[in-house]
Amino acid sequence: MQKKVIRFMEEHHMVEKGDCVLAAVSGGADSLCLLLVLLGLRQEWGLRLCAVHVEHGIRGEDSLQDARFVEMFCKNHNVPLKIFRCKAEAYAKAHKMTVEEGARALRYGFFEQAEEEFGADKVAVAHNQEDWAETMLFHLARGTGLKGMCGIPPVRGNIIRPLLCAGREEIEGYLSARGQSFCQDKTNGKLLYARNKLRHQVFPALKEINSQAAAHMAGAACLVAEAVELVEDYTLEAAKKYAVPKKGGLAVSIGILDEKPIIQKSLLHKAISEAAGGSRDISGFHVQQLLGLFGKQPGKMLDFPYGIRAERVYEGVLLKKRGCMPNQHLSAGKKRFQRETEGGMPEQRFFAEGETREGSAPMQNPAAEEGTGHLAGQFWELPINGTLEIPAFGYEIRTKILENHFQNEEIPKKMYTKWLDYDRIKGNMHLRTRQEQDYFVISPDGRQKKLKKYFIDEKVPRQQRGQVLLLAEGPHVLWAIGGRISEDVKVTEETKRVLEIRVYGGNIHE
Repeated sequence: MQKKVIRFMEEHHMVEKGDCVLAAVSGGADSLCLLLVLLGLRQEWGLRLCAVHVEHGIRGEDSLQDARFVEMFCKNHNVPLKIFRCKAEAYAKAHKMTVEEGARALRYGFFEQAEEEFGADKVAVAHNQEDWAETMLFHLARGTGLKGMCGIPPVRGNIIRPLLCAGREEIEGYLSARGQSFCQDKTNGKLLYARNKLRHQVFPALKEINSQAAAHMAGAACLVAEAVELVEDYTLEAAKKYAVPKKGGLAVSIGILDEKPIIQKSLLHKAISEAAGGSRDISGFHVQQLLGLFGKQPGKMLDFPYGIRAERVYEGVLLKKRGCMPNQHLSAGKKRFQRETEGGMPEQRFFAEGETREGSAPMQNPAAEEGTGHLAGQFWELPINGTLEIPAFGYEIRTKILENHFQNEEIPKKMYTKWLDYDRIKGNMHLRTRQEQDYFVISPDGRQKKLKKYFIDEKVPRQQRGQVLLLAEGPHVLWAIGGRISEDVKVTEETKRVLEIRVYGGNIHE
C-alpha cells in the first residue's frame, strides 16, 4: 500500500523534497497510517515532519486518552507535536452550527496556527477513498453541480490528502501488518451525524451491489474533475469573446448563445459571481434566470444576491452592483472552511484589473471613478442606534442595539448584515480604509492575523485592498465590510447585548 500512496502523491505533486509537512493526527487508523507513510519517506525525500492534534472536548476521558496516545506515538517517532484543546459543542452552539461543522471550523483554524508555528509547507490530512466517495454522495444528496461531484480534491492549496487512493480495509490491513494499534472514535457509530448515516447505512448497501463501489465513485470523481477543468478552459476562452468589463460592471454579449449550453451556464455563473465578489448564494436557478433575460426586450431587469442587478441592453446583458461601487467587496465564499466543505475547483477571474480585449474600453479603477483614492486617513465614527452615510462608497449604514429576545434568533449570515458582541468592544469604532498595523483576531484563543495576510489569503487584488471599508477600534479590525468579522467580537451564548450593523448600497439592501 505504501508504494500505491507514494505513486498517488507523485501523480498529484503533493510534496517536494525538503518540504516541512504537518500531519493532522487524531489517533485513528487513517491518521496513524498517514503519519507512518510520511515517516517512511522522511529520510528518502528529506522531509521535515511535525504533527498537530485537536482535542475537541466532546468525548470526555476517551478524547483525553486519544491525545495522550498521539503524544506518546509522536514522542517515540521523534515527531514534534502541537496539541490544541477546545470545546467544540459550545463553539458550535454559539455560532449556530452543527457539532460537525463547529469541530471542523475549529480544527482547520488550529491546523493553520500549527502550520505557522512550525513553518510547514504542506498540511497532510487523512481522508481516504471512502471519505472521497461519501463526500461526492453527500453533495449529490444536498444538490450540486459538476464541482460538487468532484468530492474531495487531492490537493487544495497547501492541504494534501495522500490517502485518498486507499480504502479503509487497506489502511487497517497496513496497520495490522505492522502490529500498530490505533484509537477508536465511538461517535463514528452514532447515526446523529449525516456522514455516519452514509457510512453505516448507505455504503454497506452499495457494497452489496459492488464491493468496489467506493473505488469506482472515487474514479468517477476524478473524471468529473477533469471534465470541470475542461469546461473551465472553454469558459475562459468564451469569456475573452463575450465578457467585457464596463464602467460599473461586466457586460456579456448575446453571442454567448452560440456556445454549448454547459459553457453558457458556466460563463454566466462566473459572470454573476465576479460582479458580486462572491458565489456562495449563486445557484443554478439564478443562472437560468439570467439566461432567460437574453430573450427579453432591452430595458428589462432582474435582481440577484449580493446586490447585483442584470439589465438587458441592446448588445446583451449588463451586470452591476445596485448603487454600489463595483469590485470593492470581499468574497464571503472564499474562506478556508467554505473551501473545505464545498469541494470543487478554484475559481478564476475573467480579466485582471485593467485587462481588455481588442476594441473594448479599458476597465476603470473604481477608486478613481468614485474618489476613494483620496480617502486614506479619513475616519467616520460609527453611530450607535443611528444611520451613517458615506457617499464615496455608496453606503448607508444603520445600527441598533439588541438587548432582548435575540437569543432565539438566528445569527445573520449575510455579507452586509452582521451581529457583534457589543460588550466586547472596548473603544470607539471608526470606519476607514486600511492602515499598516491592522489585524484580525482569528481564533477563540486570541490568535491574530495581519490584515495584509488576510487580503492575500482571500485573493483580494493589491489595487483593491485600499478600497475595502473597515470597521475598527484602533488597529483591531472588527469587520472588513463584505468579508469576515473578528473572532473577538462574535456573538456567543454569553452575549448580553448585540450590535446589529446593516450596510445598504443606495436604497436597496442585499
